[in-house]
Amino acid sequence: LVPACSTVIREDMEITTRNAKIMDGRRASLELLLSNHFADCLPPCSMRCPAGVDVQGYIAHIANGDYQEAVRVIKQTNPLPAICGRVCTRPCELACRRNILDSNVKIDFLKRFASDVDMYEALRHVTPELAPDKDRTIAVIGAGPAGLSAAYYLRLSGYRVTIFEGMPEPGGMLRYGIPEYRLPYDVLDREIDTILELGVTLKTNTMLGEDLTIRDLFNDGFDAVFLGIGAWGSRSLGVQGQDAEGVLSGIKFLEELGRGRKPDLYGKVVVVGGGNTAVDCARTSLRLDADKVTLLYRRTRKEMPANEMEIDAAEHEGVEMHFLAAPVEVITENNRVKA
Repeated sequence: LVPACSTVIREDMEITTRNAKIMDGRRASLELLLSNHFADCLPPCSMRCPAGVDVQGYIAHIANGDYQEAVRVIKQTNPLPAICGRVCTRPCELACRRNILDSNVKIDFLKRFASDVDMYEALRHVTPELAPDKDRTIAVIGAGPAGLSAAYYLRLSGYRVTIFEGMPEPGGMLRYGIPEYRLPYDVLDREIDTILELGVTLKTNTMLGEDLTIRDLFNDGFDAVFLGIGAWGSRSLGVQGQDAEGVLSGIKFLEELGRGRKPDLYGKVVVVGGGNTAVDCARTSLRLDADKVTLLYRRTRKEMPANEMEIDAAEHEGVEMHFLAAPVEVITENNRVKA
């Protein structure tokens, strides 16, 4: 038996709508509908959410005006709702059934709204209850989204947690890989503080492999180590001249900005790629007063993996886009990129 609402019709398909097996199935479905099974059925938005957030649940609380209860529901599976409300790629909205009728529910904006009310307007933001102390200590390597999430749920479970971060400030790619105009540092800092105030210890400028080793952590009495070291490596162009002066990786470019350093950027800028990092680099280059910014992507606009909203914003701001194009060589002059 397959559901009529989601089964795609194909050529030569034979459809049977009435026989003994189907009637038994319908009878069982009706019995389930009449039984008390609240919250047993998962909507497509929750099923597509990487964190498995109860989307129906928190939107219902928002509809009732109980914004902090909505945040409490979100934080059952996502400890960073204000951040995700700004930078999430929104797979939930792509799966929303409203798309069939008119347009999707703006799930991410609702998450952002409730989180901002809790963070900026409530007398006290949502603070979950901690489980009894387990007398176990956990070292978390990396204060990016993985490390922060691990620390949050470990602390809720009663473990004592210390985060070791190699960079000067916590956040990982949230701080050093996303421009501030998309994710303001004030929002990032406030959300991280809600985790630290649960009793999580943070040590920055402490790099694994340089300032400490995993063996050191176990010798210091930690019972377990969580590695959330991130994905800081960049893919190269793979063409001649890619190491010339003036050719920067997108991740390194955004990291320099996150550290408060302005990259050596002027004149015409070409950004290669079609993901969120590429679009962030293009829009940031305009903000750094580049004369002209052109984005090259090897596929079509429809196939760009970046958020549709970010692509629209880049075009609106003046980023020129060339599709079905990829560089075959970086032309240099005096070892600096020329074309």
